[in-house]
Amino acid sequence: MKAHAGTDEFDEYQDRYDAERLRGKLSTRVFGRVLEYRERVGSTNDVILDMAGHGAPHGTVCLADEQSAGRGRRGYGWFSPPGCGIWTSILLRPRLSAARTPPLTLCSAAAVARALEKAAGVAVQIKWPNDLLIRDRKVAGILAETRAVAGDEPVIVIGMGINVNHTRDQFPDEISAAATSLRIESGGPVKREDLFLSILASFESAYGDYLESGPESVLTEVDARLAWRGRTVEVDSPAGLSGRVSRVDEEGGLLLERDGGDDVVIRSGSIRLRARR
Repeated sequence: MKAHAGTDEFDEYQDRYDAERLRGKLSTRVFGRVLEYRERVGSTNDVILDMAGHGAPHGTVCLADEQSAGRGRRGYGWFSPPGCGIWTSILLRPRLSAARTPPLTLCSAAAVARALEKAAGVAVQIKWPNDLLIRDRKVAGILAETRAVAGDEPVIVIGMGINVNHTRDQFPDEISAAATSLRIESGGPVKREDLFLSILASFESAYGDYLESGPESVLTEVDARLAWRGRTVEVDSPAGLSGRVSRVDEEGGLLLERDGGDDVVIRSGSIRLRARR
């Protein structure tokens, strides 16, 4: 599935999505069978939340070529230009207990990591709880949002932003040192349509396993892919915790080892590498 660089034919093809072609190539049973394609949106998560309020079924997907207001966790923006990334959201109506929903972000991260590795032949790690890294640079992010709509049980929207065919000079200065793309890391462009279809299939399979067997198997995979193991990080929280990344526990929390104190498990928030002093 990895593509070869340098052909005008590939670049012409890859700059455009064809929604009907995508629908015809779907291999999934549920995910993407209702597919809303937009050239440009504010946020695909917002589109799906609106569709959920109007009764859209489980597995509905929104895919956009460009987002003008893409967002990550904690309100951060996500750079989502046209023609080079995958900006998509999936509607879940899981009917799970509240205790079983948090690991779904990690479940989707593991599923996307598998698809990216298959597409580009590069090793992908998971930075707890929702980012995918290649050689310490961010290639993708996951944003899960839970809402109650139309009086039903809460729905979950899994938003994905994936840097596919960006070149280094396309990234704004403020993120260029921290961001990367599959094209940069693999040395050649990757077909967005094929990758999108692979992601849907991978996530549908991982989600089915999660519902059937619980989070154990997927969390084992997340732990095997865990970024920054053994390195000291700081937690974005009022408590200002820090410690060495150890492992992911059986509920999806991040265990930090601390010098001169008890180890601590982080259940929410985000982490960053501690600056060298």
